[in-house]
Amino acid sequence: MTTLSRFALLGLGLAMLPGCPLLEVEAEVPEICLTYPNLAVQTPALPSISQSFVFDDLSAVHDLVKQEASLEFVRAELRVTSGLDNLAFVDSVSIVVASGDPDTKLPPMTMYHCDGDCAPDGNAIKLSAAAEHNAIDYLKENSIKIDLDFRGEIPAASWTMDIDVCLKGKAGYTVSP
Repeated sequence: MTTLSRFALLGLGLAMLPGCPLLEVEAEVPEICLTYPNLAVQTPALPSISQSFVFDDLSAVHDLVKQEASLEFVRAELRVTSGLDNLAFVDSVSIVVASGDPDTKLPPMTMYHCDGDCAPDGNAIKLSAAAEHNAIDYLKENSIKIDLDFRGEIPAASWTMDIDVCLKGKAGYTVSP
C-alpha cells in the first residue's frame, strides 16, 4: 500500500468518526477599525461636551461574526480634521459602546477612558481599551452606538473629527463531516 493510499484511508477513517471535525482552523484577526468620519462638534466654551453617533454599517465585521470569532475592542483614536489645531484642552475622555438597538438587553460599556492622563498628541488622542470584553454580541446587532464625553477647557468653536474604534482577536472555522 502506498503512502498516499494510507493517508487517504486515514482521512476517510477520521471523517467517519462521530463528533470529530474534519478540519479546524483558527487564525489571528488583524486589527479592524470602524471609522466615523467628520463628526461635527459645535460648542460654546464649556467645561464638558457630549456627542453620540451610530456605526450603522458593520459590513466590515459581519463575516467574522458568522465564524467562531472572538473580537475585543482594543483601542480608539480621536483626530481633529478641521476647526482646531490640537486637543491639548482635553482633560478627560470617556467612550461608551452600546447597541444601536433601543430594545437590546446588552448593557452599555465604558470601553475607553482617560482622566488627567489623556496625553493628546497634537490633533489626536489615542486610548487603549479599559477592559477586555468580547465584542461579538454587540457586533451581531445591526449597529453600535458610541457616546463620547469630553472634559476640559473646551474652546468655543466649530470643529470636526474622525473617530476610529478598533478591534482584533481570533476567528475559527470548523468543517464537520
